[in-house]
Amino acid sequence: MSPVSNPGFTHELLLHDSLEEMLAFVLPFVRDGVAAQEPTLLMVRPGTAETVLPMVQPSAYVNVLPALGWSGRPAEGLRAADELLAGYGPEVPRVRMFNEEPIVPEGHWHEWRRSEAAVNAVLGRSRAWLVCSYDCRALDNDRVSDLRAIHQFVGQGDQHRNSDNYQDPRGFVAGNFNAPPDPVEATTPAAELVNPSPSTARAAVLGFAHHGGLPALETENLVLAVSEAVGNARQHGRPPVVMRLWVQPERITVTITDTGLGPTDPFVGLLPPDQQHGSGLGLWLSHQLVDIAHRRHSDGYTACLSTSYP
Repeated sequence: MSPVSNPGFTHELLLHDSLEEMLAFVLPFVRDGVAAQEPTLLMVRPGTAETVLPMVQPSAYVNVLPALGWSGRPAEGLRAADELLAGYGPEVPRVRMFNEEPIVPEGHWHEWRRSEAAVNAVLGRSRAWLVCSYDCRALDNDRVSDLRAIHQFVGQGDQHRNSDNYQDPRGFVAGNFNAPPDPVEATTPAAELVNPSPSTARAAVLGFAHHGGLPALETENLVLAVSEAVGNARQHGRPPVVMRLWVQPERITVTITDTGLGPTDPFVGLLPPDQQHGSGLGLWLSHQLVDIAHRRHSDGYTACLSTSYP
């Protein structure tokens, strides 16, 4: 089924190498959205908005918003997209969303693609057409292959084609779950705690964060996320639970390792919490507060948490 006629959720990829090529897609996307009386959200950078707005006929169906994902934490953008769609009632036939994606640093790509795949699960019940626009000049062949595997359609101009490489999102992430170790893990940590309680873990992070000059908000976020990860490891993992911490200029990294198999859900931390049973809230919030990567290995399972600051 073409995304034009799909009444459910559509996840489309746009690869472009210039602003002109992006506009060749955006303008008919907006025009057709207005004609269909579908709310059309252009989530773009300020410079792109300045170029696009004069070319788009004013309409109550068109809104320009800041691009999602530029905070560097994909889980935060995923939550924001979900909340945007939740604001539209059942009388709206479909919502069109065009998002100008950031240039993702190499060390963040693994978690980024996991979040992109989770889009299909989080927004899958929505009546929405989400287009993720990437500048292909910042992508290598492996990244392009990943993106084609987790988007149902690939757009160009006013054409929308099925992605021949599309895979089941959950299966794709399950097969690519293990993030590579952070390079800092090959160095001696500033601290190593065996079987710490959440309160001991919080105190250790707080002390090193203050000593390292981590700003108050980032300190609070990291303390909360580490406490949640240690609590999960103690409750669901296998002992011993080992927490290691590294302090670098403008960055703090914490790993929590246990000898268990780790979470079974490949989308761990990315899906909204279970409202009925009240579970998953802490881990879901943690993914929006700090950078988190997951890794199973021969010795068990490791969650790597980090935060950067100027």
